[in-house]
Formats: sequence, C-alpha cells, structure tokens
Amino acid sequence: MAETCDISTIQSKLSSYKRRTLAATPRVAAVLLLLIPSEDGFRVILTKRVRTLDSHGGEVSFPGGSVDSGESLCGAVLRETCEEIGLCGDSVRLLGMLDDEISRWGHRVTPFVGVAESADFRIQESEVEQIYDVPLDHFISKTTYWTEVWFRGDDHRTVHFYKWQRDIVWGLTALIINKFTDILAKE
Repeated sequence: MAETCDISTIQSKLSSYKRRTLAATPRVAAVLLLLIPSEDGFRVILTKRVRTLDSHGGEVSFPGGSVDSGESLCGAVLRETCEEIGLCGDSVRLLGMLDDEISRWGHRVTPFVGVAESADFRIQESEVEQIYDVPLDHFISKTTYWTEVWFRGDDHRTVHFYKWQRDIVWGLTALIINKFTDILAKE
C-alpha cells in the first residue's frame, strides 16, 4: 500500500470521501492526523501527553485541542500543532478532513489530515512527553488492531485500539486512524 500511496492519491481519496458532519456541541475541538514522508512510506505523528495533565494525561493522541472563541477549525488545528510540536505556518499542508466524532467527554472533534515535509519538532514540554512517528503501514496492516465493547449503564460503545511499542493507542485516536486507513484501502 505505501509504495502506491502518495500525497496526491491521499488527497484525491479524501476529497472524494463523503465525510459526516455533526452539529456543534458546547465544546468543539480539532485534531491533526499528520503524515511525514520517509524512505519507507509515510509516518503518522502521534504525541504522548504528559502524565500530570488533567485532560488525557499519559495518553497517545494527535496534535490538536479545543477551538477558541471566534477561531476556525482549521485555525485551531494549525495553532495547536504549532504549540504542541513546533510545526508552524506553512510547514503543515492540510489535505482533507475526516468524519466529525463525539469524544467520551462530549466534545465534537473534527479530524484533519495533513502532511509536513520536515520532522523538525519542538515539543511543548508542559503538554507533550514524547513524539512517536509510527509507520503508516503499521496501522494499515491492522496486525495490532482490536476493538472491545464497553458498557456504561444501558449504553455501550465500541472502543478501538492499536498497540505501538509499549503504548496503547486507543479511543478516538485509534478510531480516526482506523477510518483513515479504511479510506486509503478503498479503490
């Protein structure tokens, strides 16, 4: 897959994808599934959040966060990416968007897919403990992917997981990755 998957193919698949949009909730966020080209195909950039954070501490996630008042989704995802991992301005090119999702905390989350030619990261140490660059093929192969059904009262939801090294990528991050790889797999 990686050999035949280039930026224009990804952009074409994203532009022909009929994404699902959801009504705004009181809290709106945007995240970036960031791709970096490498000799062995694309790599997906993930952050491991500092364990002491109140929100998602110790979890593996995409760069991104809440949309400020008066800010666009696109503006928020680029601002958060700049703040968290130091890729700013024109260094990130947005390729498209995926389905809106509702987080376990009730945020409407809009995922963007983007690419950066450089991996010249500057970590915001108060938020990000580590950056992972995971081969896209790791997620495409789905060899470490699984789902579980979690129950809470009468409600249940399917929770998505990937294993990466010693960490688990789970929840909304894993769901977004899975949807992205499914889009890439479509002819």
